[in-house]
Amino acid sequence: MGKLPSPIAQVDAISYALIYKFMSDTDDDSAALGGKRTYFSGEYEKYSWHNLMSPTTTGADRVILYRNALENMSRNPNIPPLFREIFNGATLGFTDSNTLNLFLREIDKIKQSSGDSIGDVYEYLLSTMGSQDKLGQFRTPRHIIDMMVELIDPDKSDKILDPACGTAGFLISAYSWIKKKHIEKERLNSEDIEKIHRNFYGFDIEPNMARIARVNLFLHGFKSPHIIEHDTLSSEDYWDDRYDVILANPPFMTPKGGITPHKKFGITSKRAELLFVDYIASHLKPNGRAAVIVPDGVLFRSSSAHKALRKEIVENKKLQAVISMPSGVFKPYAGVSTAILVFTNSSNERTDKVWFYDMKIDGYSLDDKRSKLKTSDVPDILARFKNLDGEKDRKRNEQSFFVDKDEIVKNGYDLTINKYKEVEYEKVEYPPTSEIIAEIKKLDREASESLTELEKLLNETNPDL
Repeated sequence: MGKLPSPIAQVDAISYALIYKFMSDTDDDSAALGGKRTYFSGEYEKYSWHNLMSPTTTGADRVILYRNALENMSRNPNIPPLFREIFNGATLGFTDSNTLNLFLREIDKIKQSSGDSIGDVYEYLLSTMGSQDKLGQFRTPRHIIDMMVELIDPDKSDKILDPACGTAGFLISAYSWIKKKHIEKERLNSEDIEKIHRNFYGFDIEPNMARIARVNLFLHGFKSPHIIEHDTLSSEDYWDDRYDVILANPPFMTPKGGITPHKKFGITSKRAELLFVDYIASHLKPNGRAAVIVPDGVLFRSSSAHKALRKEIVENKKLQAVISMPSGVFKPYAGVSTAILVFTNSSNERTDKVWFYDMKIDGYSLDDKRSKLKTSDVPDILARFKNLDGEKDRKRNEQSFFVDKDEIVKNGYDLTINKYKEVEYEKVEYPPTSEIIAEIKKLDREASESLTELEKLLNETNPDL
């Protein structure tokens, strides 16, 4: 794919090809059962995957055939509206026949046997993108997403939102968690699965990201994904909707031209990271729960907006946990220090104490290579969070501990772990000065004697020196 101009162009090419192959496999399955081909029929039969990959089709003809197919597919009356939307404006971003041949051969190896299988392939391909876009968004590492989902523990009846969904990583992970949890208890039928699908929502301001998210969810079995191209911060649409679970890694930077937020936010700010957290806090249902990644500045900066946001979460929500992450988690794309806030909109509880955890290592090296390691704090975080009663007696010099709300309030609602962590300094006993001087004199004498012995040895072996 090296001939493609950008990571987004590569993902677009992958999206189109996987949907194209899915349609072909579905037609093949239907024909094998005695049915009719749906997607590649009528005037669109010429674009079938079999014609595209035929040994008699030359490289140059394959480029022309595939380009024409992509550019015309949105007008295909035999495909559902979601597919027409995905293919709207599609084109082939390169003309090199060798590159196309290599790419399509790899896609040809993928057989649509279930939504999960092809969806997992797509997830893997997306994970190789990892680029920063103009809004300062970074792909969240899969293991961090999965950890946050397990912390929140979504269930099949929960209405779930990611208000800055990107490629829909949080939604896919939450869906996988729910299926895994219930497959062990009960058998989910197609009606159950469809009900679960209707509970998943994602917003993203970028048309490309919204399209990628729709493809990702579709390839994981969602027939009509609720992914909406929506400016969460500036548009009042959907403001009255509430959710049981909100998971997010919202943009850390304000885009060029700034943000013009509407007047319904609880804080006055134009900083994207603050507005997103305020949005999340205000859109939880009673007893709803959230996990959100924030840059460290949200935890300690002293502007009125920063303080007001932290006060809102501490005073009017139940702030359960602040998990500090090392700065290398988002490398090689960013070295920003981040933390995870876990809080609930409990109807009868407010913050009384907050659990802090100092993540040292996330299972990967913290340099640009991000090589997989044998150790990780992630299992420990999950185990301790699920047994917070066992955390009550931990001391402030340990990796995790509780801090009372009153102490947090006295510190201006500062939520940085170093504000409360106690560092133990090992006491070193030094000998008296007289002993040190005596030892120096002894070493000096020994050095002088060694030098005299060396000179004597040299004179004996070479008298002419």
